[in-house]
Amino acid sequence: MRLTRMTERIEFISSKPVQNDDGVMMPPSADTPPIFSCWAEVLNTPIREFKDATTKVGNRRESPNFAIKFEPQRLIDSTWKVRWRGKMYEITGIDEDFDKRDLTKLECKVAM
Repeated sequence: MRLTRMTERIEFISSKPVQNDDGVMMPPSADTPPIFSCWAEVLNTPIREFKDATTKVGNRRESPNFAIKFEPQRLIDSTWKVRWRGKMYEITGIDEDFDKRDLTKLECKVAM
């Protein structure tokens, strides 16, 4: 396992509405309490995949991929959101390694 590369803290937020102090149901926001948090590795995406054909300049999209420790007691729901460095991301893919039980990989994109 690559624990030494897991240097970023991410939080998992429920996408269900939460009740504020006034009793009003509100969508989850940046200050919504997390379901849980864990250490993650931000997986590199080759910049050449995102080259603009007209300008020949490579840009990274706002779609980070994370690797976290495999934990069977904490199965991740694809409707949750990930909060990383103050931004919210939607989970677009989950790859849980039930064979080796080593890592779970998450594909994310910026939440709209």
